[in-house]
Amino acid sequence: MFSIQESFRSGWQKFKSHIELSLLTTLLLLALGSLVGRGGEHRGAFILGLAMTVFLIILRIGYTKIFLRLHDGESPKFLEIFQEYKLFWKYLGVSILYPLVVFAGLILVIIPGIFWAVRFSLSPIILIDMRVGPIKAMRDSWALTRGKFWKLLGFWIVTAILNVLGFVIFGIGLLVTIPVSTLAAIYVYRELSKRLAPTTEGLTPVSTSI
Repeated sequence: MFSIQESFRSGWQKFKSHIELSLLTTLLLLALGSLVGRGGEHRGAFILGLAMTVFLIILRIGYTKIFLRLHDGESPKFLEIFQEYKLFWKYLGVSILYPLVVFAGLILVIIPGIFWAVRFSLSPIILIDMRVGPIKAMRDSWALTRGKFWKLLGFWIVTAILNVLGFVIFGIGLLVTIPVSTLAAIYVYRELSKRLAPTTEGLTPVSTSI
């Protein structure tokens, strides 16, 4: 069982230890994100916007990979944020599939949507870390989060509040809250991963009990 307090404490410590890389990568991500969707309606603007969206997704993959390595005590370089483009289609798949599943749950009675949102919330991290497909990532997220719904719900609520506060501080606070919360989420993922045994195809539950 992970501790919400310990997850953010770990995230803060890792952030302070690698503050320059954390700030630079987060600044790049936020800067590009603020540009996506802007522009006119003519064809050139659409193509540019599409290219920027693709580039932003690649940056998000690289960003998560860098922070996975930081958490694991490694020393990634800034340029690595551009190097995970091979996972683009898999990440795009989970970026589409995950919201669709949650939306379907919300349509049903809202509660299933919230439940599925939490249970599948680690899918993007798993996909990047294990380099598996979107369906496998979602299956492993479901296995990882078994019996941890309420604790994870609390974690994501704290994460949301933290980033809202970061946004309120003229948006500048996001330069701190995004990397800290990303590292905290990776801490949670690593802690829950101890319940599973690695295989050549990703993660497999050690126990099938609910």
